[in-house]
Amino acid sequence: MFKRILGLVAALSAALLLSTTPASAATGNAHFVNGGTDAAASGSSLVVHFKEAGLASGSTEYITTTADAAVTYECVNGGNHNPSASNKTTTQTTVTAPPQPFTADKNGNVTGTQTLAVPTAQSLGFSCPNGQTVTLVSAAYTDVTLTDTTSGATTAFTGPYTYTNPSAP
Repeated sequence: MFKRILGLVAALSAALLLSTTPASAATGNAHFVNGGTDAAASGSSLVVHFKEAGLASGSTEYITTTADAAVTYECVNGGNHNPSASNKTTTQTTVTAPPQPFTADKNGNVTGTQTLAVPTAQSLGFSCPNGQTVTLVSAAYTDVTLTDTTSGATTAFTGPYTYTNPSAP
């Protein structure tokens, strides 16, 4: 009888262990998948596509992207010229996509996209004199970091990812 009870306890313990191992393994190995995660310039914006795996099924993950951006604006007059060097400025800044929620599918994967927009001239403190128009000349993104603030997974891209405005004089 004792051997029978001991066997039953051992069987129940094994069943419990097998039923909890996959869930703990799924939440312990969160990572962004190479080949499913990349960054590219799209016009003046930076677009980051990602796939994260190793998550608990149905979990909500908050994902954010940051990058260093070198943005150049200039002032253009009515003759479509940039009249002087003082009317052109390059600003170094950090741009961020605020954390957005994504839900893991039944396999513990999250896929999505985040877009970083080029900062406006006004937000960078650049303006032009009357009669001139602010024009974006270029943007370059470097040191891009994609982070799941829920799981702690992170990955980085060095860049640069660049855009040059073909209409800027």
